[in-house]
Amino acid sequence: MIVSLWITIGLVIAAALVSTLGAYFSIIGIGALFSGALVAVCLMAGSLEFAKFVLAAYLHQTWKNINVAFKIYMTFAVITLSAITSIGVFGFLSDAYQSASTVLEGETIKLENVKKQQEMITTEIERLNYSVEEIPEERISKRLAARQAIEPRILELNKKYADNEKTITESNLNILEVKKKVGPLIYISRNFNIPIDKVVQYLILIFVSVFDPLAICLVVAATYSIETRKNKHLVQHMQQMQEAELEAKLAVARQAAAKKIEEAAAAAAQTTATVEAAAQADVQQAVDAVVTEQKETAAIEAEHSKALESQVKAEVEAEAKAEEVKTEEVKVEAKTESVNPENQATDDDVIVQMNFKDEPTQDKATKDESSKVV
Repeated sequence: MIVSLWITIGLVIAAALVSTLGAYFSIIGIGALFSGALVAVCLMAGSLEFAKFVLAAYLHQTWKNINVAFKIYMTFAVITLSAITSIGVFGFLSDAYQSASTVLEGETIKLENVKKQQEMITTEIERLNYSVEEIPEERISKRLAARQAIEPRILELNKKYADNEKTITESNLNILEVKKKVGPLIYISRNFNIPIDKVVQYLILIFVSVFDPLAICLVVAATYSIETRKNKHLVQHMQQMQEAELEAKLAVARQAAAKKIEEAAAAAAQTTATVEAAAQADVQQAVDAVVTEQKETAAIEAEHSKALESQVKAEVEAEAKAEEVKTEEVKVEAKTESVNPENQATDDDVIVQMNFKDEPTQDKATKDESSKVV
């Protein structure tokens, strides 16, 4: 459980105030008890008070880590020092009450003494007046002489009586001032019908039973609160360190992922470039194949054209040759007919034989041209 900040501050302030005041009251009280060595006793009491609170805080923080004997002794020391502080506080409060009660008692005794003196003065005046009255009235001169004799004494007594009245008034005023200081105690004493000394004793015991134990508890609570808040800050610091470490790991992971993505992108780009290059090569090969095919087709067409031209030319030449042959035959026939009509049949047979010989040659040339074209 983490104590809030304002409660921690309040505990620290309360522990400082209560422990400081308790130590002060204890030191003053112990010094009043041992007034013969006031400085030494005050120094000793102050060091013991400081050691008590430090020891209480130490026990609270290391209770589970110290051995049993050390734990028992330090607990006994804290309890003993607390008892000494309580005795000192009891002595301080008792001394404070005794100071007021002593003044009250002194004024009361003084007032009672003055009142007794007043009674004595009154009795003396009455006695002097009675001694004059005892003289017979017939002896007027003696009475007058006696009156004159006691008159200075009576004047002195009256003056003293008046001075005592002033003293009584001052004592009453002083008593009222003192009663203002112890008025609540007087009120409690009257209402509960308890002697004022008993009332003071009970109240001092209540203060003593609460004062120093409360101071020790406040010191322990303040140290616990500070420790919990320190642990809270430590936990927060550890969480921040873990978060920072996690952020660093995430940053490294992001960098690694980004590097992998870049490598993958580079590999993909390289693969794409390779694929594109292969595709371009395939396309180029296809284009080259098409171009080659077109060139072959063009060459074939050119050869076919040449073959056709050759065939046509051969046919034209053959026709021309045939026409020439016919022309020659006609000329030969004409000559034959004009020279030897008998040999006509023979010449006709020769012409027919020649025609039969030329036809295979022409057919063979045509076939050769056709094969070249194909």
